[in-house]
Amino acid sequence: MKKFNLLFVGVLFCTLAFANGTVEPNVSSSTVAVTNSDGGSVFKLFYKGEQKGTVKVSIMNEKSKIVFSESIKSINGFVRPYNFSELQAGTYILLIEDSQGIQKQKVIYTGGKIEKYINLVKLKEEGKYLLSVKSTSLDRINVSVYDQFNKLIHSQDTMVKKDFAEVLNLKNINHFIIEISDSHGMLKSLKN
Repeated sequence: MKKFNLLFVGVLFCTLAFANGTVEPNVSSSTVAVTNSDGGSVFKLFYKGEQKGTVKVSIMNEKSKIVFSESIKSINGFVRPYNFSELQAGTYILLIEDSQGIQKQKVIYTGGKIEKYINLVKLKEEGKYLLSVKSTSLDRINVSVYDQFNKLIHSQDTMVKKDFAEVLNLKNINHFIIEISDSHGMLKSLKN
């Protein structure tokens, strides 16, 4: 009988040990994403949770100081814009806390909207490139093309207010460098 009781206690102990070992911790089932599509001061927080609850959102600066915090009652998710225009340029952490835990999203705020957008695209036709400039302020754009020996072969200054586009024909030039600059300096360079 002693052997049977000892065997029973051993089986009971093993059963409890294995049963306790199979309990898994809660895995966060909420999804978080932060976007800044136009490069401006507004960052959008996308939150999707599996259950209702309160979500606390905090913004922390580089010195680990919380500069903004709010609580949002969520059904299953939300989209919330955060305007950084009153903050200094720098790196910030968004802390998103729900019943599943805390998630962190790092964002870099550069301090304002992009003033100029410059795009240089190679066209299908051999040796042709499309230069387009979109600007919010009046500024002088300089386009310079250099050959393989760094000799200037084309230079053009243009005053740009909103939109500007030009096709550069470099068909008979094998090696070149295109430099685009404004009144503040170099903006873009392409070497072929």
